Amino acid sequence: MEETGTIDVVFGLHAKARGITQEEFVTMISGVTQRKRATTLTEFADVAAFVASDRAAAMTGTVANLTGGIVD
Repeated sequence: MEETGTIDVVFGLHAKARGITQEEFVTMISGVTQRKRATTLTEFADVAAFVASDRAAAMTGTVANLTGGIVD
């Protein structure tokens, strides 16, 4: 998630390795998602709250994929 300090550093390192700006790297990564944008911290928190709630009681051994389609 772009909004975190760790990803900011990691994206910077990946961009540098590719010889592009961090903004270009973010655009490239966003472009390969199904939604054409990154998952936000708010979306992540919403999923975490749902999975921790009684509404998700039927879910067992489940992975919540929040990559926006980068990882199937």
